[in-house]
Amino acid sequence: MGASSKHSTDTLESGALRDLIPLNSLSDKHFGEVSTNLAVTTVNTGDYLFGAGDTDNRSVYLLDGEISFLDTSGRVTGVVTAGTEPARYPLANRQPRLVSARATSRCLIATIDSTLLDVMLTLDQSVEPRAAVISTDSGQDWMTRVLQSEAFIKIPPADIQRLLSRLESVVVSAGDIVIKQGDEGDYFYIIREGTCSVTRQSHKDGWDVPLAELSTGDCFGEEALVSDARRNATITMLTDGSLMRLSKNNFLELLKKPLVHYVDYDQACRMVSDSATWLDVRLEDEYANYSLKGSMNIPLADIRDQATELLPHRKYIICCDTGRRSAAAAFLLSQRGFEVFVLDGGLRWDIPLADLGISEDSYATPASPAEYGSVSQEPGTGAGPDYDWHAETRADEGAGAGYADALRTTLARLENELANYTTITAQLETAVNEARMTRTALQEQFEALAALIRKAAPPG
Repeated sequence: MGASSKHSTDTLESGALRDLIPLNSLSDKHFGEVSTNLAVTTVNTGDYLFGAGDTDNRSVYLLDGEISFLDTSGRVTGVVTAGTEPARYPLANRQPRLVSARATSRCLIATIDSTLLDVMLTLDQSVEPRAAVISTDSGQDWMTRVLQSEAFIKIPPADIQRLLSRLESVVVSAGDIVIKQGDEGDYFYIIREGTCSVTRQSHKDGWDVPLAELSTGDCFGEEALVSDARRNATITMLTDGSLMRLSKNNFLELLKKPLVHYVDYDQACRMVSDSATWLDVRLEDEYANYSLKGSMNIPLADIRDQATELLPHRKYIICCDTGRRSAAAAFLLSQRGFEVFVLDGGLRWDIPLADLGISEDSYATPASPAEYGSVSQEPGTGAGPDYDWHAETRADEGAGAGYADALRTTLARLENELANYTTITAQLETAVNEARMTRTALQEQFEALAALIRKAAPPG
C-alpha cells in the first residue's frame, strides 16, 4: 500500500462499520473486539491498496472515495465507489488476489485480519441459541445415555474404551463456574450428576443472558475445541454434582476425529455428482455474494434449529471461507446423526470461478452495469453482486505499467516491514542484554552481602 495515514475508529460513525458484511452479524461484544483491531487508513490518489497475487490475509473495505481494479496487464477492469452495495463487502477478497486495487481518489479504507474475523464469526454463530430441554430421567445411568447418543454411536468400540479410560472425574458445587466466556478451550465435559446453566454476557446491556440448562448425561464445551476458538458462553453449576471431563488433545483424537471428516475439492465434486449436497454455513449476505452452484445455505448460527430441514439419508459437504465454521457445523450435525464432510481449507482461491457462480469475465469490464446491479433470486445459483463494476473504456497504453507499479509498491511495503522488525529485534536484544547485566550485578551484590552476613554471624 502506498503513502497513507491512520485514523481511529472512534472518528467514524458506528453505523458505517456496522453496515459492513459480515461485521453486521457480529454480537456487540465481538464487534467491539473486531473494531479495536480494525485499522482505518487514508490512501492517496494513485496508491495501491493491494496487488494482484498478494496473499495478505486481510479483509479490506472501502469507506470513502473510489477505487479501480486492474488485471495483471494493468488494464482497468472495474470500479467500486464508497456507499454502494458492493462497498459493503471486502474488496476482491479471494486470495491470492486476482486483481490489483488502486485509489482513483483520496480514499478511506478499513482493514481487518481475516482469520480474526472468521474466528469471531465462528464464536458468535456456534453458541446455543435457545434453551435445551431438561431431561427428566435423572435416574438413568449417565454413561448409558452418553453412549446411546448419535455422537458416541459413530465412535469405534476400541476408541470408546480409550475415551472412558481418559475421562477425569471432577466434583463441583452449586455456584461453581466450570467454563468462563472468553477463556481458551481446554476440556470437553459430560454431566455425571447435577444441573448447570448456560449464560452469555451481553456486552450492550451488561448482564448475563440465560441460554440453556443442562442436566445429567448432557455434554458441553465441544465447540471451542472443534473451532479452536475461545469459549462463547459461561457454564455455572446450579446444584452440587460431578462432571467427567476430557482434555482437548484427547477430545480431538477420540471425538472430533471420528465425527469430522475432511475431503478435498475434487473428492467433494465427485460426491456431489453422486447425489451429495453442498451445505454452505456462511451468513446469508456472504452466500449471496458468491457460493458454489447448487449449494444450500444454513448459517452456522441456525444449524441446530434448521437441521430438521436436512434429509437424514443424504450426504452433505459443508463449506465456508476457511473450514473453521464448517468443522463446528459438522460436529453438531454428526451428533444429530447426519453423514457430513468438511471441504478442506474452505472456499479457496483455486476453486474455479465458474463453480462459484462467478463469470470468468467478472474481473473484466462488464457489457453494462446492470449485469452486476442486483442479486439473483434463483435459489442455489450462488449468483450475486460480487462487485458493482462500471464499464470504463481507455486505451491499453502502458498496460504493463500498472502491474509493475503494484510490484514496486508491494516491494516497498515489505522493505518497510522488514526494517520495522529489524528495529524491534535490535531493541529487544538490547533490552535482554541490559537485563542480563542487571541480573549479574544483583547476583554479585547478593553474594557480597551474604559473605558479610556469614562473617558477622557468631561462631557456632
